[in-house]
Amino acid sequence: MDMPGDSEKVRRLKKGEAAARLSTFITLGMAILKAAIGYLSGSVALLTDALHTGADSITRFASWFGLKIAQRKPDERFPYGYYKAETIATLFVSIFILYAGYEMIVESYSKLFEAPQLLLPFWALFASLISAFVALLISRYLRRVGEEVNSQSLIVNSEEAKIDVFASIVVFVAVFSSYLGVPYVEGAVGIGISLMIFKVGLVNGKAALYSLMDVSPSREIEEKIKRVLSSIEEVKEYEGLKLRQAGPYIFGEVKIKVKKFIDVKRAHEISERIEERIRREISQIDSFTIQVEPFKARVQRVAIPIEEDMGLNSRVTDHFGRANYFLIVTLHDGNVKSTSVMKNPFREREAKAGLAAVYALLEQGIDVLITTQIGDISFHTLRDHLIDVYVTPKHRTVGEIIDDYVHNRLPRLERPTKKTVDG
Repeated sequence: MDMPGDSEKVRRLKKGEAAARLSTFITLGMAILKAAIGYLSGSVALLTDALHTGADSITRFASWFGLKIAQRKPDERFPYGYYKAETIATLFVSIFILYAGYEMIVESYSKLFEAPQLLLPFWALFASLISAFVALLISRYLRRVGEEVNSQSLIVNSEEAKIDVFASIVVFVAVFSSYLGVPYVEGAVGIGISLMIFKVGLVNGKAALYSLMDVSPSREIEEKIKRVLSSIEEVKEYEGLKLRQAGPYIFGEVKIKVKKFIDVKRAHEISERIEERIRREISQIDSFTIQVEPFKARVQRVAIPIEEDMGLNSRVTDHFGRANYFLIVTLHDGNVKSTSVMKNPFREREAKAGLAAVYALLEQGIDVLITTQIGDISFHTLRDHLIDVYVTPKHRTVGEIIDDYVHNRLPRLERPTKKTVDG
């Protein structure tokens, strides 16, 4: 399977944790640098940006902590693991983004009515440029690692770091405007950036809340899973597809319906094949539960070998492969809707007449065969094509046989009635 095992999950989470830890220390260092230069230069914009960056360091610490907790193995209290700790950290990050946006709006609004005053302008300009450059590197780094390990909180932090780039540029413009004595610029541009910060906080906070409420993570992922289910021949129907996200991983479940004759071993093999395909298509899948139930079609085409064509009064023949005709009865919810007759062109064939008749019936799209006897090769070929095979007593009319079938009075064959090769 392409799905990572427990060791691979831990590796991914550790990589995400390391990225969050590194960005925490770098961001904290930038906050201290900007606060010191802002204090010495008297730049309120730089001091506010330092506060904003300090808040960022807390949110990145939250991601670090969340990814650390997410590495804990499932236990009795948390059977699905601790992955949602990372989602909670994402929500925490989003709240701080909103707080930072609010602080910047307040400060920017106040700047609209203040005369610009500034000491050590070149140091302040230098600090804002360095801050923009470092924020850009952090944004790209967190985005790359976040997408690789599918970490919501790292991706959110990368978006916030991207805003830090713009915020630092705004601070640079504001400091330069203050240096030139130009009013209003710092406040107006700051308000615009603050509104962008609010948008990022709201969008990512909503995503985290939806994840905590087990909203389906992606329509695209749902469609991929549906395509896999539809491609499995044995799956006649499926329902109840549910997905939920916990941190970087997705959990899912579905109910599939297969032909009644499929035994437990084969049903298990089908489930494993579906799960393997889904995990290959979607690497975020941690667990996918498949419930198997018997399928009962509303519309069925039932084939019965007959000697003479007399419609529902035709009598079943003792021969399968060498029958003159096959009467095909179409049932809808157990009621006869139509009948048709297929002449058997293989009844005079010297060998394997039954196998040839089977392929002819398959071309007719039958779902069920009812016969008095059938050989080994014909039986297994039908079962390989998921056709139900039932046995009926001799000398019965098709009408009587169909009535027995609809009322579950016919035994389903689990093995051929004879070892002949012609059926």
